[in-house]
Amino acid sequence: QVLYSTAAAQCRLQRWQEARVTLDKAVVWRPEGRTAILDLALERVQDRLFLEPLQVPLGEFFRPRKKEVEQLDSKDFLGKPKVISSIIPNDEYIGFEPLRPQKQGFYEPSADALR
Repeated sequence: QVLYSTAAAQCRLQRWQEARVTLDKAVVWRPEGRTAILDLALERVQDRLFLEPLQVPLGEFFRPRKKEVEQLDSKDFLGKPKVISSIIPNDEYIGFEPLRPQKQGFYEPSADALR
């Protein structure tokens, strides 16, 4: 839509070659099978007829497709937080396991912890 309106403005300025290049870009970026409006616009530019810019409804800049909006529901990828306790006595370390300072003999669980 932006490229089409740009081409329409270039037509009004009598820049026919620039308008054709702009419409060619729009054809490349447009999905397959949906180029009928652009093909008609290219014919009009070739015949040196003015294009009318596309009108955007007042107060509306962009409206995404309905199927794209339906997928915007919030999703909880992390889940609920969990409290995990250690079976290691005197374990006061808070953080990630690979960052834990290693101490000799510190990691053997006591008999009470295993019960």
